[in-house]
Amino acid sequence: MGADTSAAAKGKPRYRAVIVGCGKIGALFESEAKRAKPASHAGAVIQNPKTVLAALVDTNPKNLAAAGQMFPHAARYSSLSACLKNERPDIVVISTPPAGRARLVRACVQSGVKMIVCEKPLAANVREGRLIGKVLAGSRTAFVLNYQRRFSPLFKRVREDIKRGAIGRLEQITCYYSNGLFNNGGHIIDALRYIVAERIVSVQATQNTKNTTHPKGDSNVDALLTTAGGITVALQSFDQRAYAIHDIHIMGTKGAITLTDFGQHGIWRFAGPSKFAGIRALSAARTREHKEPLSATRDALLQAIRCFEGNVRPESGVESGIAVLCVLEALKKSANAGGKKVRVQY
Repeated sequence: MGADTSAAAKGKPRYRAVIVGCGKIGALFESEAKRAKPASHAGAVIQNPKTVLAALVDTNPKNLAAAGQMFPHAARYSSLSACLKNERPDIVVISTPPAGRARLVRACVQSGVKMIVCEKPLAANVREGRLIGKVLAGSRTAFVLNYQRRFSPLFKRVREDIKRGAIGRLEQITCYYSNGLFNNGGHIIDALRYIVAERIVSVQATQNTKNTTHPKGDSNVDALLTTAGGITVALQSFDQRAYAIHDIHIMGTKGAITLTDFGQHGIWRFAGPSKFAGIRALSAARTREHKEPLSATRDALLQAIRCFEGNVRPESGVESGIAVLCVLEALKKSANAGGKKVRVQY
């Protein structure tokens, strides 16, 4: 079938997209009224004028039925291979659990899928992440990994300010996450790698067993990380039963930047004279703020289309996904070793 050239497309081809994995981020979050829209990958496809939702795929009958009620015009499949054969999609969104994704990516590449959008983390471990990289290496498939803060104008602004020295030399960074190291902690690691533009070279971590995780089996750690430039990063987990959190506090010699509200609110504070003679402090009078609503899914789809049409590299792809997994595995290894310092092996 390929791109849809029907009259509904108003003379412009539309890319046929399928969602593989119709759980929360795949489809079901779209029903939550307070989430920024689109809140799911299916919702992103529906809202994008260049795409049409051709099919939903899930081995879980309950999720498939619920998603089908929300998006009734899409065909339903319990098998990806049958969907690829019958629908011949241009875009496949993989929002299944991380384990086993290399097989899904291979099936898409072999079927000639033009674009793949993949949910984070890239895979369950570094080994499978590298396997995905090998599958994609010889293909022309555009691949985008949905660490969505990389696409945010707010995060780009913070990165540029750090690069030009707006808050001076970076001294220290403190981060908070909840609900699992691989599930949500990976967002922090990827955001750090993006905005600071430095590799994380070593970690020291301890297990935090009192906090909840999702999915079950994920871990929580509290840790100190060191970047290639010598910046110390404190990473702290939090119990989501109290409340969810995703905060990054960046301290420089001239000021500080706080990213809060799950990456939707930035606060810049700058140092100036204080009421104490000879002592400078962060001043409430020298503060500016920037808010940027963040869709969990819209920009990854836009990025995939841009990469395919322009033949350009994605801002979030398989290489950065593997790098995040390398850091996460090092954190887990350090925590299992009782806080031993571990070098990150890329």
